Amino acid sequence: SETVTIQPDEIKMVSTGLAVQLGDDEVLKLYDRSSNPVKRGIALINSVGIIDSDYYPQEFKGLFMNISKEPVTISKGQRIMQRVFVKYLTTDDDNANGKRTGGFGSTGEV
Repeated sequence: SETVTIQPDEIKMVSTGLAVQLGDDEVLKLYDRSSNPVKRGIALINSVGIIDSDYYPQEFKGLFMNISKEPVTISKGQRIMQRVFVKYLTTDDDNANGKRTGGFGSTGEV
């Protein structure tokens, strides 16, 4: 959603300008485009981003690292990630307690 420059060895969150409303049994997976490391010198640093249903209405972002020796500019509108919507099942004894508040890196917080 914006043009961003990432310096060598820098990790930066890259905005998408998008939010997604998911069902309780769905996640959105964010994958790196296969050409990013070789053609652009960037990589989605956490390999696969997972967006849970409680993340909405926040914008989802990609966490990218510049793996080259030169600054890399990602232009507004450039395709750098792929997204896949996935339904999942839970077990009969899935009884997590508490309410998650969502947000980047919120899983496991007390």
